[in-house]
Amino acid sequence: MFLLIDIGNTKTKWMLRDHHGIYKYDSFLTEDIDQDHFEFDVAIKKILISNVAGFEKEAILKIKLKKFSCPVEFIKPQKKYKYLLNGYQEPTTLGADRWLSALSVSHHIKKSAVIVSVGTAVTIDYVSFDQKNNQYTFEGGVILPGLHLTKNALANNTADLKNFEGVVQMPPINTANAIKSGFVLSVLGNIKSLFDIACSESQDVAIILSGGDAELIDQHMDKSLKKYISIKKDLVLEGLFVFANI
Repeated sequence: MFLLIDIGNTKTKWMLRDHHGIYKYDSFLTEDIDQDHFEFDVAIKKILISNVAGFEKEAILKIKLKKFSCPVEFIKPQKKYKYLLNGYQEPTTLGADRWLSALSVSHHIKKSAVIVSVGTAVTIDYVSFDQKNNQYTFEGGVILPGLHLTKNALANNTADLKNFEGVVQMPPINTANAIKSGFVLSVLGNIKSLFDIACSESQDVAIILSGGDAELIDQHMDKSLKKYISIKKDLVLEGLFVFANI
């Protein structure tokens, strides 16, 4: 049995899983990582963790997990792992979440992909596929502030752009709608840019959406791109399970 943990900036998700299926799945606020979230009696073979929330959270979790008396591994991106090449300028500086998402996608589909994670931050990454050599390459991508960060930044650094709930509207006719619509259009535009790059190099490209606001982006995706889209909510946890088994 594997315990898989995805420590995000805002939320931490975890999964208890083996080859037969998922036994437990839950989440909690990352700021509450010092509480007792892992209470079960099954034998754990190994614990695998993705962490983008900093060293302090990692140190706290290490203490909490000692009771399981099993190997604990915090996954770090590698220059090359099995069939996945890491094209980042400094491979080890790529976020573990982005690398594991790429590992998950490359394990499950035989095509190039644009991988979109819409959470506290938005990452949009391009993974190419060389069918002849069965080789995937993380080619790079962009990082944007997520919806919550966007709204907070405007509210905290301007006089009149308050953090109100808006809806996507074209053209927007109030401030809250203008902020939310601007965020969505920014994400959609960056997805299209990475998709165009992928399509210039491959005839078969998938768009994979993940993260808490994946449905929001999917709702407003251009009709011409809809056929390429699938939503995979737990790409990082899936990537951890792939890492545990190959």
